Order: sequence, then structure tokens, then C-alpha cells
Amino acid sequence: MDTNPYSAPDAELGGGSGDVYMPSIFSFSGRIGRLRYLAYGMGTMFLLMLAMIPLVGVSALTGDAEGISTVGFLVMAVLYIGMIVFMVMFAKRRLNDLDRSGWWLLLNFVPIANLLLSLYLLFFPGTEGGNKWGAPPAPNSLGVKILGWSMPVLMLLGIVAAVILPMLAQVPAQ
Repeated sequence: MDTNPYSAPDAELGGGSGDVYMPSIFSFSGRIGRLRYLAYGMGTMFLLMLAMIPLVGVSALTGDAEGISTVGFLVMAVLYIGMIVFMVMFAKRRLNDLDRSGWWLLLNFVPIANLLLSLYLLFFPGTEGGNKWGAPPAPNSLGVKILGWSMPVLMLLGIVAAVILPMLAQVPAQ
């Protein structure tokens, strides 16, 4: 069977640039975008607070004058170490999305550079298409969007409350 030399090619054009992957929260490899970076960080802090509330509550109920017991302190230390591991994991993956190495996280130990790195992670867009750390992440789900936008909204509400509440406290009672 002869093939027609003038027929259209059968191969897909575009070189697979449409490939995306669904990021896993428990992975050190891959890429995550700005909103997913905020959402994962916010979720981790929320879970840490849920774990801390019973510890603080028990220490308050026992009336321990020295604060939290040694066991409570050790549990809190383990929780904080776990949170640091997760935050490093998220920041490394965010840097990978920006086509940078995870070694850039060492800038967190340099004053002023740590602030600039945080701004870079939050505000600069990731590379379009694939880079040396893989395909771009899949579009954000509704849950990621809600959790990611909760941080800026809560910060804005906190600023508004910090301005309005002192003004309300100065209003004389009728």
C-alpha cells in the first residue's frame, strides 16, 4: 500500500507542551504555583493550630504556673519541626516552578534577602510550559483557590479590625 506524499501528517504538533501533572502535597519534587503555595502553607498552619489548641487548653486547665508541661513542649517542638519541613518542601517546589534551584532557600538566613525571596515566591509567575523540574502543575481546584485566597482576605480583615476596633473603643457610650 503506497502512502500519499501529500497527505497530512499523523503526528501531533506542539511537542507535548500541553502536559501537566497533578501535584501531591507530600512530595519534594515537581512544581507548584503561587496560589497553591499559599494554599498549602495556609492549610499547614491551620492544621498546626488545630493540634496546638488542645495542648494549650490542657495547660490552662491544669493551672500550671510555668505554662505548658515538658511533654506538651516536646509535642509542640515536634509539630513545629514538621511544619518547617513542610514549608521548606513547598518553597522548594515553588522555586522549581520559577526555574530556580531549591538551594535558593538558603537566602532565608540572610537578612533583607529573606524578605526579597518571600516576595519573589509570592508575586512572580512561574515559567510557562515545562522546565527542567517537570511539567507545569494542573489548574487549581476550587479548594486550593478558597484556601489560597483565605490568607490575603484574613490579612485584610485583620488590618481593618486593627484600625476600626480602637476607634470604636474611643466612642462614648450613649
